[in-house]
Amino acid sequence: MEFCLNDYTYCQNAKHWQSTLLQTTIINKEIALDFNQVRYFLALADSLNFTRAAERCHVSQPALTQAIKRLEYELGGELLKRDGRNTELSDLGHNLRQHFEQIDRTRSLVHATAKAVMTGELSELNIGLMCTIGPRILAGMLETFQGLHPKISIVLHDVTPETIPDLLLSGSVDGVFCARHDAPDARMRYFDLFTEPMVVAVSKGHALTNMDVVPLDEITKHPYIDRLHCEFRQEVLGLYKDRKLELNVVFRSQREDWIQSLVREGRGVSCIPRYSILSSEIDYRPISDPDLSRVLGFALANQKQASPSLELLIEHLRNHNWPS
Repeated sequence: MEFCLNDYTYCQNAKHWQSTLLQTTIINKEIALDFNQVRYFLALADSLNFTRAAERCHVSQPALTQAIKRLEYELGGELLKRDGRNTELSDLGHNLRQHFEQIDRTRSLVHATAKAVMTGELSELNIGLMCTIGPRILAGMLETFQGLHPKISIVLHDVTPETIPDLLLSGSVDGVFCARHDAPDARMRYFDLFTEPMVVAVSKGHALTNMDVVPLDEITKHPYIDRLHCEFRQEVLGLYKDRKLELNVVFRSQREDWIQSLVREGRGVSCIPRYSILSSEIDYRPISDPDLSRVLGFALANQKQASPSLELLIEHLRNHNWPS
């Protein structure tokens, strides 16, 4: 399953392969593994019996024994402790079992995906993602969906609020993760996923971290970084204007990564959706007077029949454990 975002392609399978290669570099030695060795070891780890493991893998016991010995030689240590008729995993075997299971899962996924491509069973979903929605919450959900449906490829498209209706109605995208703000468009249907609070993001050790909550008038006392793509920007600026407050804007940007970098470096503070904060070096506090939040949901074209793949994604979204 592949996730593509703008000109950056994130291939989940490649991620697993990279992890696998890293895990096969042990004690500064490159390990040459084959899938059969991994399969034999896992069968032996489950059964702790060479005869049953060989039967399970449909090979002779001597062939399995020799494969395990070659694997131990490559790794530089024993994977099993043999004491007469008793066999158990060594410390090395215990520590590597989880990594071998991951390699085996990757093998199965690669085979299933290759078969789906060759037989035309692989389907693709084009999903819009508003540029102000961070990956923190959605990434885990999409990874779970990938594990359940490896034959569905998802391409993520960066979209802005004003382009969403045309993209959905034209069929350019199948669905959109978005924040509902204006009155709902009758040509589209929505279902809500979770509510996300708006917070004031600050650098570590900033003066505002001494407060439990931050009122709007307190934010005006500090340099401010203006998020030009924020769907609530005009509403927030209107609140300041109504209260005769003026923000001390020092930077404006459409780029969320730049905004957070400037905040992290202490160049200013910014009002940001809670789950869009990516860096652990950025602190935040809730905003009060008034409390600000947005509802994130999934939008579809109202009159279009959802494909089977899209129905599976919708079902997954409905059943996912979103933050309360």
